[in-house]
Amino acid sequence: MRYIYLQQEKSIEFDMDDLTSVLIEKDTDLITPEFLNDFNENLSYILTRTLKNEFYAQNREKIDVDIALQKLQVKTADIRNNILSKFLLGTNLHFLISNGCSLYAGSKAINVHEKSEHDKLLANFKLPKNRRIEKTINELVTKRPEVALDNLFEILSYSKNVLKDQAITSKLEQLIINYKSAFVNNFVLTVDYSNNLFHKIFLKRIVSRDPKLNKVNIFTLNYDLLIEKSAEELGINVNNGFLGFHYRAFMPSSFHLDVHINLKDNSQAYSRSINLFKLHGSLSWKFDSNKPPYGITEVQHDYENVKTISQLPDCIIYPVQSKKKYSLDLPYSEMFRQFIEFINKPNSTLLVMGYSFLDEHVNDIITNALSKPDFNLVVFSYQDIYDHNTSDYFKDLINRSKEDSRITIFSGSVLGNFEYIVKYLIPYPYEDESDKVIYETFIKLKNGADM
Repeated sequence: MRYIYLQQEKSIEFDMDDLTSVLIEKDTDLITPEFLNDFNENLSYILTRTLKNEFYAQNREKIDVDIALQKLQVKTADIRNNILSKFLLGTNLHFLISNGCSLYAGSKAINVHEKSEHDKLLANFKLPKNRRIEKTINELVTKRPEVALDNLFEILSYSKNVLKDQAITSKLEQLIINYKSAFVNNFVLTVDYSNNLFHKIFLKRIVSRDPKLNKVNIFTLNYDLLIEKSAEELGINVNNGFLGFHYRAFMPSSFHLDVHINLKDNSQAYSRSINLFKLHGSLSWKFDSNKPPYGITEVQHDYENVKTISQLPDCIIYPVQSKKKYSLDLPYSEMFRQFIEFINKPNSTLLVMGYSFLDEHVNDIITNALSKPDFNLVVFSYQDIYDHNTSDYFKDLINRSKEDSRITIFSGSVLGNFEYIVKYLIPYPYEDESDKVIYETFIKLKNGADM
């Protein structure tokens, strides 16, 4: 576990004394440099009690996970109390979250290539009329989904404009529809909406800021509805750019509307609310020409039946390398315009979680924001800062963070893990248990009245 703060690189790891403390039986045969190294490398799996991990499965009866967690909380206290607490009290606070934040709920990592339905579509594609195109498509099975889909669009364009063969074009169009459907089924509709604990913890922490501060803006590249469901269950108002009750229409001007609470001293405080910007669209959006001026409406899904959506979502940017081109169209261009406007406000802090920096347009916006001297960037990366498989843009950020104190980076499978971040790194700006006290008072008085 490594992080870079104020241009200084620091590491957090367990030592021999820590290892002795977490072992249930003080087996001296285990207290070795080799075992300690394996322990540190597999710490994220130990903390989450992941039986699929070979090291934890073999040693779970020897390790006291609760003590390991307590030790780690002490080791990360400086991050929680002196670093993140400062950023969370900033005037303009923004979050950019991506797929890595939904993995615990069942979403899948798009860039991890596993044999699945969309791979089979490519591998089994047949085109007797043009074996060259058939072979090219079959070979796309080795590519990431975003690269494969981009290439499919290029082949389709070639068929339309060069070959001008309607039969081949129709078959390619159907393949793309099937590929999109497989992508949605394999990566998006796998989310279990009943498993939203960490999104609820995340929202509770960020709305617990001083109510006189500007409300938090959440920018997400995810299509899922975990934030919406979690906020609704917590009674947090979500302003997502749509207005209306039954027939909701996209009105981006609504992002500048606020709900205030009048305080006793005649001042005003923001209500428990957030702005939510879905930069790549949403499962709940649909194009509808009867909803002026943007022709987009929001439909309400039954969370228990989201997995059974039969119609292919049309109002999302599918994962292609040319996302930048699609983000210039409505409604995405308006969402990106809001992203630019908000993060360029004075004294802004952008916290990035679950994002691998593979979206060129998003990276450009972050780069431009870093031209402002009062902008701060805080990155939580699941990948280690010395992992050679990180994106080139993230490598550049790492290098700049050692010279630019406005860039802070937390890396590794623990510090970059959404579950650990929201439970143990993001502090409550004001540590109180008012909700718990109110609830207990209600229960005791109610029980007393029933006696």
